[in-house]
Amino acid sequence: MKSTPNQLLDYRCRLASPTSLGRSGVSQMYHSHVLAGEGYIILQELFPQLKDKLLNEYDVRDYSLKTECRFVVNGFVLNQDLTEDFLWLGIDRFTLETVMRKELCLQYGNQIEWKCNSRVVQLIVDQSLNIVKGIKYRQKHHVDSSSIDLYGDFIIDCTGRNTSSVKWLKERFNLIVPTIQIHFGAGYVTFVGERFKTGDPSLDSKHIIGYGLSPPDKNTGVGIIPIHEIKTMDENSLGTLSTFTLQCANYEYPPNDSYENLLEWIKEKLDPEYYSIFKSTKVCSPLVSYRRAIDDRKCVEQL
Repeated sequence: MKSTPNQLLDYRCRLASPTSLGRSGVSQMYHSHVLAGEGYIILQELFPQLKDKLLNEYDVRDYSLKTECRFVVNGFVLNQDLTEDFLWLGIDRFTLETVMRKELCLQYGNQIEWKCNSRVVQLIVDQSLNIVKGIKYRQKHHVDSSSIDLYGDFIIDCTGRNTSSVKWLKERFNLIVPTIQIHFGAGYVTFVGERFKTGDPSLDSKHIIGYGLSPPDKNTGVGIIPIHEIKTMDENSLGTLSTFTLQCANYEYPPNDSYENLLEWIKEKLDPEYYSIFKSTKVCSPLVSYRRAIDDRKCVEQL
């Protein structure tokens, strides 16, 4: 949490291990994330000074969903007829989480203790009352060390793909969470890049761009989300770093072996304007790929 804004951005772009920044196990820091408009409002209510700090120290800004966004589904631009404008905070998840932790420490000081580089290994339960009373955890770097008990009012999240919560609930309460396997062949390639002018003002004026999937007819999609403003002398630069995501369903996976091959895939699968945007983009990070043929969907109506 003592890292400077530039150090955070450097790790975000270069995909270096965040462990040296005091965290690990946050691979999703490299993905695109969305902070809903209502969530942004709640953040400002809880942390009144946060917005000014983000804008002035971390080189982020907010964007108008009505005038600076282009979100298309089935050929329709969904945001152009908004009756009310909403602001989108252009920041990546890893930076936002770190800044929020700093704010919490400033507000509550010694009342908060962060458990970093730790792994939960078991639930502490009271079977007679059917409640979870706490957890047992140990340090990741000391696998052979004894576990530590931590008591509290916990929310047990079973939504993660690799979560151990389902196993623990079965072991401790004989509670079975049913799952259904869905074969959908989903995947994406994501990277951080600097956008440059395409020559089309209608595209260059849109900082947030989305093109939704609509399987089985449209199995590919695009998401471009600004995360950082940059100072540059290049007149053709749009002055932003963004997270670029190319999504797919039904196994139409985008390649990540080279940007040239990715551009060819975009040219084949997407409309020309998206190819123009990506062709005018400077890649600032590795191309990170994710592919998942089968998803174990948890279906819980009543426990």
